[in-house]
Amino acid sequence: YTRDIRSYTDYYTDDQVIGLYENQYALPRNTLLQLFDGFGLDWGNVSLGLELSNYLGIPVGDILGIYREYPEGNGWGVMAQRYGIKPGSPEFHRMKAMMGKRNRNWKNIYDDYGRTQNPGVARRNRLPINVGLIGISPMSPKEMERINKQIEKRNKEIGKQEKKMNKEWAKEDKKIRKQNDKARKGMNKGMKNNGR
Repeated sequence: YTRDIRSYTDYYTDDQVIGLYENQYALPRNTLLQLFDGFGLDWGNVSLGLELSNYLGIPVGDILGIYREYPEGNGWGVMAQRYGIKPGSPEFHRMKAMMGKRNRNWKNIYDDYGRTQNPGVARRNRLPINVGLIGISPMSPKEMERINKQIEKRNKEIGKQEKKMNKEWAKEDKKIRKQNDKARKGMNKGMKNNGR
């Protein structure tokens, strides 16, 4: 799930992703920034943390605490077990099916957003998070500034990647056009030689 969500977000700036998350989860930007920082600057982990918080009915702050205990990626399974969801159990399969459904929902949201650039598309199949489940203390202005700087840096990197890709595509397009022109000229020359 987290890998898929991460791959959907790769083509967008953090500000664009925040707009989608604000619409999907009905959470304010500051809360999302705090979760983004806490979950290792990974939108996939943020989404999974919020989904599990909602599914299990436990504060996302508790989930964040467990995630921090196991930052190497094995925390999600440990967390499910800690809350009584044993691998292979019917509850585990229900949770897995729910996560598959939520994954498809996010894929559709990102596909639609790519076409429309309207963050409101994330309101479809909306999953507002119960404010009582947030359970994290507010950030200081200094923390907020630090996270915003990280996001600005990431957004610049994404912009550089886009420019590089566009240059590569333009170069490849030019090469293909040149090849097509050459082939067309060869065909025209061949047709003239054949008397057509």
